[in-house]
Amino acid sequence: MAGLVAHMRRLAHGESGSAVTIFALALPAMLALVGGALDYAAVMREQNRLQSAADATALAIAREMTIGPMTPDRVQNLATTYALANNADVARASGTLVENGMAVQVRLQKPAEPPLGVLSVLGGVSDLAASATARVTASSTPTKLCVLSLGERTNGGIFMHNGAAVTAPQCMLQSNSRVREAVIIQQGSRLSANLTCARGGIANSAGTVQTTLLTDCPPIPNPLDQKPEPSISGSCLFNNLKVRSQERRTLSPGVYCSGLTVEDNAQVTLLPGIYIFRGGPLVVRQNAEILGQGVTLMFSGRKAYFRFLDNSLVKLSAPVSGATAGMLIWESKSFVKGLNSWQNGGCGGNRDDDDDDNGALGCTVRTVGNALPKKTNEHHINSDRARELTGTIYLREGLLLIDSRRPVADQSPFTVLVVNKLDLYDGPNLTLNANFSGTPVPVPPGLGPIGAKNVRLGM
Repeated sequence: MAGLVAHMRRLAHGESGSAVTIFALALPAMLALVGGALDYAAVMREQNRLQSAADATALAIAREMTIGPMTPDRVQNLATTYALANNADVARASGTLVENGMAVQVRLQKPAEPPLGVLSVLGGVSDLAASATARVTASSTPTKLCVLSLGERTNGGIFMHNGAAVTAPQCMLQSNSRVREAVIIQQGSRLSANLTCARGGIANSAGTVQTTLLTDCPPIPNPLDQKPEPSISGSCLFNNLKVRSQERRTLSPGVYCSGLTVEDNAQVTLLPGIYIFRGGPLVVRQNAEILGQGVTLMFSGRKAYFRFLDNSLVKLSAPVSGATAGMLIWESKSFVKGLNSWQNGGCGGNRDDDDDDNGALGCTVRTVGNALPKKTNEHHINSDRARELTGTIYLREGLLLIDSRRPVADQSPFTVLVVNKLDLYDGPNLTLNANFSGTPVPVPPGLGPIGAKNVRLGM
């Protein structure tokens, strides 16, 4: 019995030694298998990130194609810029125009960096690559940039409230605001345009939409930012001029200090030239009329805004030549936002009060149902007869509120709005014609035809 036990012990010891030997021989393969699996999972995660970056880069470039022409050099530069923004580890990015310039192909490449290095040694994996193609659809009709909202924060955007309408079938509308509600289309509102593009998001609350809605668009630089301004200096031609009752008056270009008011049944005809409203508003209200061809209305200093109110008749067109050719209304760089400005938290105010600038609390809130209060303390078109506004309205800092009950600008060959913010309330129909050839009034550079829309990823 003792001999048998000893033999069993020797056999067990021999089997144990064989198992250890086998395990030792198999260990490298097991480690390689486990390490390879871990490396593979890490590399696949990075590959997916790279593909997402390629998709996002291609889409971003295609969105740029909707707002302006592309060159091969610009596509390459944008590919590098957007690729780095989407994936900081990209080593090489290329962008190429394909399909007759209606698509962009992006290729990204970066080193593979598996955490254990097993996949690199055993699998020969050294680089990762991803590609994506994004296409745009050619527009059947030339598109013009008719509305550009410059504001990049919550104080910018295109807002349509309470049954407001925009009729602009040949036009593009662009909001540079980065917020989720860069364009708001409330229930009952109607939007007809060729393309509506927002840097941020578009909130459509059951509005009627006949347009292509595109979000995450690149911002459009202010095309008028470097346009030379005419001199706004000079002595005052009038101080706080008021034209009232049945008076008929013809006014000459010059500096109008502390404002010009046309009211009752008065009529003012503006001779061609530049009218500078310094430190005071232009107010046309009640049944008054203001007429002028070849005119530019410039607003300089504090409380310098325009208000076309009530049943006033407004028939204005911009110059066809000279320093202000095409510019109908121009908010100069010397414009100063009032204490009660919408950008300074002002709550609105009484639209008929020329002195409602006593700070954020010095005004009366005019609400519309549960909507935000109207900001009636700046540029304001309330008139039911403001139907001819031919040219460009440029409000680089200001708010334009339109709450007329009838169409606005519908009798103009074209009207272009470059404003900080556009608010439409209470059922106006802002009609933006784009018949550029129907008038000798020129369109400023940078607001011309755009030829593509409908961005999509493809194979």
